[in-house]
Amino acid sequence: MSALKLALVVLNDVRAGGAHGYEATEIRKLFEHAGLKLDFVIYSPKALKASTKSQFPEMKVKTYRNGLLTMFMINLRHSLAGYKLLKMAGLRHGRFERSLIKESVSLVYFLSPNPLALDLVDTPMITTVWDLGHRDIPEFVEISGNRHYEEREFFFRQTIPKSFRVIVDTGRTAERIQAIYGALENRIIVQGLGVVQPAVSERINNAGSKFFLYPAQFWPHKRHVLLLKAFQIVCQQDKNCRLVLTGSDKGNLGYVRKVANALGILERIEFPGFVSSPRLAELMVEAHCLVFPSQLGPSNMPPLEAASLGTPVLISNIHFDPLLKHPLIHTVSSQDPNDWAKEMLRQLSLPKSASAPLAVMNKESHTTLVDALTEFASLRAEWSSLRTARYKRK
Repeated sequence: MSALKLALVVLNDVRAGGAHGYEATEIRKLFEHAGLKLDFVIYSPKALKASTKSQFPEMKVKTYRNGLLTMFMINLRHSLAGYKLLKMAGLRHGRFERSLIKESVSLVYFLSPNPLALDLVDTPMITTVWDLGHRDIPEFVEISGNRHYEEREFFFRQTIPKSFRVIVDTGRTAERIQAIYGALENRIIVQGLGVVQPAVSERINNAGSKFFLYPAQFWPHKRHVLLLKAFQIVCQQDKNCRLVLTGSDKGNLGYVRKVANALGILERIEFPGFVSSPRLAELMVEAHCLVFPSQLGPSNMPPLEAASLGTPVLISNIHFDPLLKHPLIHTVSSQDPNDWAKEMLRQLSLPKSASAPLAVMNKESHTTLVDALTEFASLRAEWSSLRTARYKRK
């Protein structure tokens, strides 16, 4: 049996933070898996080709476009009448799928939710669902405004039932996509976030400085203002502690600064902006505690990374990832600033252990994906090239 040609589709650059880290981790895990008979090709947005190739120099990298014309053609192709017109014009497949056919790709794995999944006519796919935030927190405009809610609903309803497998973070997400979008239980793989302990220099002090770290882009749903209100209470009892807020501005940084100034705590806060992965790992080790009040879950990468480095973590009560059940990770019972301040002060009262961190244990669910790929390879060996065939029940 010849090797199965698998396309791995990435979407995010390094400034996307956890999304980029997840994609890179999954590619490495698949590429390094012993005994997996696969032939890989990575598809990357054209603007990210150079950085993708530098990360994976040993792999072939192709590019795709997802601009306005591509989106228009996707929507046209999703109309049955539009599809028939395109078929008559010899454009049954979009540009992306024509490239897949040319590369002899048999299966596409979208490592992030990607609108290009809507454009596949004949090629089987694996899709990824990270969260259902548009349903969980529709009150945040960046989640459901500007027709994002409708876009995500359309995307999930079209791609989830059609996918060979759907990759999700937790069992909670798996249950919800079964109930809402009709996913079959045996088509879902609960894979977690693929936690890899970040590498840091041995010279970094892991005894913990008196600062709290919150690594999050400045979106409203990240609840920076909630954290500022809690930190103001902490500052009234501790005159030396600081707060470090890393992350890119997504439109809310100016307001966060304004609130910090109004609360009289601006001088106690550092805004280093986006920091590289190595620098973020150093900050995690140096911090007394990582705080993560984000309203979006049920899973997030930074708390798991910090715990793997031996740093205590406070998370919001919307998180339900089994991996977060860890001795160094503590859940704040509410979204009340007083409760957050209480837990932050408790962490300050405790010395940060300088001992070796406990491992964040990943379930071996990645084997399930390997099993699924092996199953697909066996199935794919039973036909040659029937992309244009149409099944008719006899």
